[in-house]
Amino acid sequence: MKTIILSTLLGLAATCLAAHAQTLPQDKTVEVPGHSLRIEVPAQPHYMMRDDFLPFAGTYDLSNGDTLQLRRSGTLMYARIGNQDEHRIVAAGRNAFVALDRQLKVRIDHHADGSVGGELVMVVPARQLADGTTQGEHVASLAFPGR
Repeated sequence: MKTIILSTLLGLAATCLAAHAQTLPQDKTVEVPGHSLRIEVPAQPHYMMRDDFLPFAGTYDLSNGDTLQLRRSGTLMYARIGNQDEHRIVAAGRNAFVALDRQLKVRIDHHADGSVGGELVMVVPARQLADGTTQGEHVASLAFPGR
């Protein structure tokens, strides 16, 4: 019983010391890098053969209920979200693509069990909301719902 009480007190003391040690003076700031929602075209796109693109061609369901379609026409690759206009894309890696107009980027992960995961980062255009206010253009991230 004494061991439990002692370990609890030591744990509380360590927590208090850690919290105190992490406080900074008000004139100091710390920047913590987070997940980037930037869409940047690579300076040197990844070269992708027609056969390398085949596993990625097709239609994918997105977490917001919309779809993403990837297709190839000759040497050019395209992406379309729902009924929006197509975007010409280039490969940014072996499973990642970026639109040349910087409107979307996508990463597609094919899993051994046949499921597909990944992430779509896209520019959402400005729109009028029901309450009369306007929501400006912004970048949003959508996931591929897993099986």
